[in-house]
Amino acid sequence: MDIPIALYCQTCGKSDFNHNDDKTYVQCNECKREYHGGINELLEYNQNQVDATLEQESKKLLDDFEKSLEKQFRNNKFIKFKR
Repeated sequence: MDIPIALYCQTCGKSDFNHNDDKTYVQCNECKREYHGGINELLEYNQNQVDATLEQESKKLLDDFEKSLEKQFRNNKFIKFKR
């Protein structure tokens, strides 16, 4: 499962990038800043964004899992779920 995460340029704040095939070189199309460390350097600058998105997605996954369990055991009188 791929989770899309918006990455932003450290200089101009835009999210429009050009990169080579293996993403070892990334360049902002707006301000032309070059990230010679590639996608890893860009991820490092956007670590707060990455962490926030992962936390949000993990909460969604847990909620969906809880709902599916409740649905499967809906008519079972021995299993009750508390929220």
